[in-house]
Parts: sequence; C-alpha cells; structure tokens
Amino acid sequence: MKKILVILLSAAALLTCANASAQSTEWRAGIGYANVSFNGDDCSDYLKEHSLSGFYIGINKEFYFSTMAGLTFEPGLYFYYHSGKSGYTTDPKFMKMSYLAVPLNIKYTFEASPELLFGLYTGPVLNIGVGGNVYSKEKFVTNTDITDPMHKLTQMGIQWDFGVTAAFSEAVQIRLGYALGMSRLVKERDVHSNTFNVGIAFMF
Repeated sequence: MKKILVILLSAAALLTCANASAQSTEWRAGIGYANVSFNGDDCSDYLKEHSLSGFYIGINKEFYFSTMAGLTFEPGLYFYYHSGKSGYTTDPKFMKMSYLAVPLNIKYTFEASPELLFGLYTGPVLNIGVGGNVYSKEKFVTNTDITDPMHKLTQMGIQWDFGVTAAFSEAVQIRLGYALGMSRLVKERDVHSNTFNVGIAFMF
C-alpha cells in the first residue's frame, strides 16, 4: 500500500510540475449522488446484496497541454458520505463511511457542437477516511463465517476511476462516474468498495 501511495503522489507531483506552464480552465464546484457497493472473496452475502447511499461535494480543475489537443489532467478534492443498514439487530445497526477522495484523472474532451462538449476520463483515486465513523475508527462487518466478523476499515484506499462528462455553454457540467476498488477495505480480508456517482458541476 505504501508503495502505491508513493507512486500516486509522485505521479501527481510530476503532472503538476509539467502543467506549470500549461493553460487551465476555470475551477469547477460539484455536488451529486453517490452509491457504494461491496465485493470480494471475504465479503458477506448481505454486503454484496446491499449498498450504501449518500452524496459527494467538492472541486476540481483541468490543466490543458498545448501540444495535446483535448487531453487534460484533472485533479480534484471531494468529500463523500455514505450510510445504510448493517443487517444486524445489534450495534452497529447502521454503517457509515465518510472520506476525502483525491482523483488524479486523465481526460479527453471533444466538441459535439459549439455549445456542447463531451469528455471521457480515467485515473487513480486516493481515499482518506475522516470523522468518527465506521470508515476511519469504528468497526465494520465483513463475514459471519469467521470468529470475529468485526474489523476496522483501512483509513486509506485506492480506487480506479472511469467516467463521462457533458459540458453546456462552458458553464454547467454533468458528470457520471464509477470508481472500481483496487485496495482492500479491510486489511485482513478481501473486501473492496466500488463507488457510483452522478452529479452536476458549475464552472467559475
């Protein structure tokens, strides 16, 4: 995990430096719906069948390369919150996940019309747990087949992001994305989280 984090942070630093002389668009502030699902060999049947719903809010910015038309680097910072029932009658009856997400996406944008731009993006996402909830400090149900099915969630995780955008009149952008879990949600167990999100962003 530490090696992955070092690689991601190094890549972010290199891309940021490379863009120091590049032209950039306006900042974008976004908000939307988010849903997280679970999978993995050690994931309980209940978690596989039930997802957590929530929201996200945050900002991003694109950096354009003058020699690579349409290709941009799009870093961002988002806050995510998810909640749902745990499937147990005793505590924790509800699960909560709140974290900061740092996407480092590469994006390609093309023009459908003078007033409409479509984009495709992909790249790694670093998730950092925050707050006193099950994501960062409490317990999380993983599998009822083991002696102690309650385990702490990792405070840092990696996902791989895929998504599409549609920008209207260079003022409003619709975003649709899916982040695939790459690292374990629980250190000792093969459990991953995948995040679907859809929302709107305003350029300024």
